Amino acid sequence: MWLWEHEQYRTWSSTSHSDLLLIEGKPGSGKSTVTKYFKENLLEREPLAKQAIVASFFYSYRDGELHTNHSNMMRSILHDILHQNEAFFFHFQPYYRKALQLSTDFQWPYDFLKEILLSFKDHPVQQRLYFIIDAMDESDDNNRLSVIKLLGRLCATTKSCIMKIFLTSRPITGLNQRLAEPQKSIKLQEVNEHDILKFAESFLDQHLGLTSNHLDEAKKYITNNAQGVFVWVHLVEVELRNYAAKGYTAKEIFNFLQSLPTELGEFYERMLQELAQNDLPDINIGVRMLQIVLFAYRPLRVAELRHALAIPDDLDAQFSSSDETFENELITHIENRIIHCGGNFLEIKGNIIVQVMHQTVREFFLRNNETAMDLKSRTRYDDAYARIAIIWLCYLIYCAARTVQVMHQIIREFFNGPSPKSRFRMSYG
Repeated sequence: MWLWEHEQYRTWSSTSHSDLLLIEGKPGSGKSTVTKYFKENLLEREPLAKQAIVASFFYSYRDGELHTNHSNMMRSILHDILHQNEAFFFHFQPYYRKALQLSTDFQWPYDFLKEILLSFKDHPVQQRLYFIIDAMDESDDNNRLSVIKLLGRLCATTKSCIMKIFLTSRPITGLNQRLAEPQKSIKLQEVNEHDILKFAESFLDQHLGLTSNHLDEAKKYITNNAQGVFVWVHLVEVELRNYAAKGYTAKEIFNFLQSLPTELGEFYERMLQELAQNDLPDINIGVRMLQIVLFAYRPLRVAELRHALAIPDDLDAQFSSSDETFENELITHIENRIIHCGGNFLEIKGNIIVQVMHQTVREFFLRNNETAMDLKSRTRYDDAYARIAIIWLCYLIYCAARTVQVMHQIIREFFNGPSPKSRFRMSYG
């Protein structure tokens, strides 16, 4: 891994004062992968980290509002600190008492969380802390620059505590200006070419049908056109495998590679056009899947999406709250249906959660420019939220009706069975 030997990283990690390292990269360039790798290997690679406190937070739009909230980030960081070293408790105590006085329904005020973090500059004992914060660009727009400024202040004002902040983000307007100067930074697209090549080599093999000559050309072509974006390489892999499986010559496969879009947005447009060629029922299911996954309050389980698709999303559609009708509408082999109707836009995480393949997919569908594609135009906010509201209301009606049916069954069994007195005798003799 290039990270440990990079000059900017070595300078950041070796100094005996607080400092921030910014890992900046394009969408899909592997920022989260680098962050996870750094977190998992920090204690092994850095001797000073073994006696340090390591706190982390991964912003994620795909994982719902809880994972984009700045207060949740600070709560998570503070929890990690207190869990690993209770000596920091006295920093929390005065703010905890103030928060109790403000409301009986205890909640940590946003400003109190910031003040607790800033109070660490006066910690009486020297302590090294690592803050690992991923995907700042996926955080809430509100207060984002304020939080970035806070991170800069933490590095600029600490005395006994040595804070090493590992921050990743796409380029954000005002990001560098809000950080304390000078900060260390690494641009991913300038350092991950070797990793892109290794990724390409992992699927560009003889089994794909390429001769040694075309194999070398394909590696070079992908590395030169990836522009540091792993997501693009992943999409290329999927397309090449599907194309080669149909039976083509090495030259035809290489020509097909050259025909693929080199920009991520254009690649998504191509994928969208392919989905639009499906049968109308598949298109409608694909639209509903994208609407629900894109606009749900939180990530949905596969079973939850399956239930949602069994409920009509049109006020004019007939709706029955019977179990038989509901079960007849449930899709069998839902995982296969997600792959077929959602294309490469949707994925199943850990065989449990349905989500968009990457944050850039969400941005592609939600950006403001208009398109003639019905599949995309039907994933707009107003239409999607209205349809989701209909689904959840109908689902609540179904659940309420089912509850009433169950209660009626219990009551019937109770009164049609033995008398309460006889039931007592049978139970206790």
